[in-house]
Amino acid sequence: MSFSSRRRNYLLTPHRRDGLIESMKSMLMHSFVLDALETTGADTFSHFEQLIDEHRQMTNELVTELNPNSAPGVATVASANLVVPSRLKQLIPGVGTFYTRLPLRKAFEAYNAKYGVTKRKYICISFNEIRQILNLAQVIAMIHPYSEGAPSDEDRSPLTAGSNVAQSVADSRALQAWASETPREDGDGEGSHKRKGSEGSLISNGSNSSPRPHVTERRERSESCAIEEGLSLLEGGFKGPKLLCFDGDQTLYSDGANFEQSPKLAKYLYLLLKHGATIAVVTAAGYEYQSAKYELRLSGLLAYFKERGLGEEQCSRFYIFGGECNYLLRLGADFKLNAVREDGPGGWMVTTKYISDSPGNWREGEVKSVLDKAERCFNACMKDQNMRARIIRKRRSVGMIPRVDEKLTREALDEAVLRIQTELENSKINLPFCAFNGGRDAWVDVGNKRVGVQVLQSYLGIPPEETLHIGDQFLNTGNDFAARTVCPCVWITSPEETTYILKTILRFAGIPLTALAPMSDGGNTESKTSRVDFDEAGRRTTIMDVYTGEIIKRPSLGS
Repeated sequence: MSFSSRRRNYLLTPHRRDGLIESMKSMLMHSFVLDALETTGADTFSHFEQLIDEHRQMTNELVTELNPNSAPGVATVASANLVVPSRLKQLIPGVGTFYTRLPLRKAFEAYNAKYGVTKRKYICISFNEIRQILNLAQVIAMIHPYSEGAPSDEDRSPLTAGSNVAQSVADSRALQAWASETPREDGDGEGSHKRKGSEGSLISNGSNSSPRPHVTERRERSESCAIEEGLSLLEGGFKGPKLLCFDGDQTLYSDGANFEQSPKLAKYLYLLLKHGATIAVVTAAGYEYQSAKYELRLSGLLAYFKERGLGEEQCSRFYIFGGECNYLLRLGADFKLNAVREDGPGGWMVTTKYISDSPGNWREGEVKSVLDKAERCFNACMKDQNMRARIIRKRRSVGMIPRVDEKLTREALDEAVLRIQTELENSKINLPFCAFNGGRDAWVDVGNKRVGVQVLQSYLGIPPEETLHIGDQFLNTGNDFAARTVCPCVWITSPEETTYILKTILRFAGIPLTALAPMSDGGNTESKTSRVDFDEAGRRTTIMDVYTGEIIKRPSLGS
């Protein structure tokens, strides 16, 4: 679509829609209008589950035909570029690759048991609710994967069949426990963080009252210990995604803020590291290799790791990829972030050069050309729309940010992003790039999260089907959108939803419901130890401009 036709058909451009969710919503709307959602809703999700299975099977057959050495039944990153003549592809032309099967019916039934969406008479199932059902299905698939061509119960040996029956019973019990839990505030309600309400959130609003600080400390420590005890009893260790990648803003912390007010989220990340998972924060924030600036953004999380005594090997499985795919850092035993070597033996750029889009293959002249074109587009948008903004140019990115005490509208930012996407696509740029609306600003990065996640998978030796990316920007003007082509994804809208997703992952991995629920403080005589102060940010005298990375000194309260 040319720029002029895109402009004429702005309302037809699905830059604020998701094809799969919209198609599901449209089909479910018919059932709702006919007052048949209760009897046909689960069947609709079964239908889409079958379409996805067919799409995956055809994708894998094409991959095997083109590359006979590929593993059977497993989609590869290369399959993202294949044209698959499936029914799902015909229904939704923009649909991508599915790296796991999705138990959509099972997820819908559990979600409906918890929220009673089929009992509603006036409000049809919403976009957000379908998004959350897809998230739940993806989490189930990551914890207990199942593949095409699995033998039937008749073909299995008695021992194998019994094992699968036991697993099915365990899965059902986990879903029943999830569905039977009373909806409440499962985010950072115990800390000082005030959650933002969102339509159809997995997390229901709880009471505004907060427990007393000493009660909260005892509860959180008791809960952590209970979860750890439960995890330590898991046969064979933690059974979940091997690599969890996270966006930063609005996923781990509020947009433009730092990780300072989420003790529960910090606890769940700590538990994942403690039991074998690798965690990577793949963020657009690009401060090159100035590790202190990344540490400031993650200050509360790193302080929590230190307070809980995370081991050296566990620390070494925590990464941050700045600039989406440009600056790789790893956590050391001293709880400081250190740059991972780029060149030389074992360097991350050297070992991933076989990936055509890897940063190790970029030429600085091409990088400059991308940024020059993007900067010109930003300047034209500012002039055309009278935007009170300014341009920031970095080594691998260029951004348009609001002036002090000004705001930029969503429409103006989307216009800038769509203009730049069209300009760069028509310029036959050879480098990967990401033009995205950050909510308050717009940026163009050389590279994107597809490259970032793919480089991590290659560097760490973790396949796509064992990787999970969690982020909030999966529309085509967002910077998580590209990650869909290289791994399964979970689409959240806030740090509170991220907290709930991680809690669900831990629960489905085998943690009893009682271990994840807040513990009673009655009779708790646990001695008080040092605790992370998640309110420390309010007393800081050093803050940072998240746009530029500039360190700003502000007067202390006593001056």
